[in-house]
Amino acid sequence: MFHRGLMIIGLQIILAVSTSPLLADEIPSPSQPVETPTGALVITDPAQVRLAANAPFVGVPVRTKVAQRFEMYSPRTEEAVRELKEMGFTQVMLDRPNLHQAATDVGLPFVLAHWWNQETKPEEITAAVERAKQVDRSLLIGFSIMDEPERNSPDTPFGYYIDVYEKLRPQFEIEFPETRLEISHWGPLAEWTDQHYEYFSFLYEAADVMRIMPYPDLGEGPLDDVYFMIRRTQRPMELAGRSLPLVVILQAWILPPKNQLPEIDELRVMTYQAMLSGSETVSFFDHNPEVWRQKEGFESGFRDLMREITTFARRYKDWDVETVMSGDSVLTSILKSPSGERHQVVVNTQRIAVNDLAALEVREESMESSPILLTGQCCPQQCNPAHDHPSARIGVRIRSARAHKKSCRVFGRIRTHRR
Repeated sequence: MFHRGLMIIGLQIILAVSTSPLLADEIPSPSQPVETPTGALVITDPAQVRLAANAPFVGVPVRTKVAQRFEMYSPRTEEAVRELKEMGFTQVMLDRPNLHQAATDVGLPFVLAHWWNQETKPEEITAAVERAKQVDRSLLIGFSIMDEPERNSPDTPFGYYIDVYEKLRPQFEIEFPETRLEISHWGPLAEWTDQHYEYFSFLYEAADVMRIMPYPDLGEGPLDDVYFMIRRTQRPMELAGRSLPLVVILQAWILPPKNQLPEIDELRVMTYQAMLSGSETVSFFDHNPEVWRQKEGFESGFRDLMREITTFARRYKDWDVETVMSGDSVLTSILKSPSGERHQVVVNTQRIAVNDLAALEVREESMESSPILLTGQCCPQQCNPAHDHPSARIGVRIRSARAHKKSCRVFGRIRTHRR
């Protein structure tokens, strides 16, 4: 703990004297190299930054299970809730809490969304918890504290969410034993510094479930970032001393001024990466058929995709999975049944052909039944059934909490958090 305290003090000093802090979603211009205090050049070319960040995970297998949960954000009507149930979704994120009854009527588990920050009055939080008591608690699987606090409330230090979590967790253990406290953030991004990882690790102390959102197609970025973003969550988890289930949120929305949905083939590639790389839940933001219908074939293609992936998930529910990403952005998963049968899934995440794989091809094939040794790194969120894994025991801490006084970097600001 003494060394941990020194690290926090050092973080305060570094951020306090920084004249051009790196934000979570930007890096310095390549034309303006940044030097460390010792004079060593820092990589600033975005492509090189990404290669350096991903290198530790290329060719390193990870053992997991196929994700079994599928979620849609923000259904707007009761009819939409029923339709999502029929499409194979196993849960919904309700931005409109009044739809909880519609979800209950069709037996669809749900997460209630909230947007709390340091300006939120304690009585508002109390009222939200009281309202949660009025829903069917057997279907209330999640209680979201905040969505992307670094963007939606940048002035709120992350230590605030640790306070909220530690105040609510004992109450939820008694009154909502099957409900997990959740939070989301954008990242971990390739360009994150040590300071970003240290600061964002505070969020991993403030939740039972972490939601991340790789949206590589917003800027026509490399689609393998879904895999690498999942892998990069290892570091904030290690810093927080937590092992959290992941909800991986994929793009089904448009961002001005481009206003362009991903191609269904791109969404398929992103979905298989999430399913085979350690996520507990594959989520989509958001349910908006009016927007979907503006892109020819998207709505029907998305329905077909849901049938495909839910069938795939059921087929391989109990199989062990070993997944690896190659240097040319091809994901390969070996799936092994309890009886020893083996199948292989190969995903070309590139928009161009690679070797004998067509652009964005997903190939599934049977293999010989000879024994296979799964030697990869175990993904703690998925290796064991959810009810057996320690992370499913809500509120688990792998090691003791960090020193309570925390330096909170709020994108260029310094906040000291005390309880």
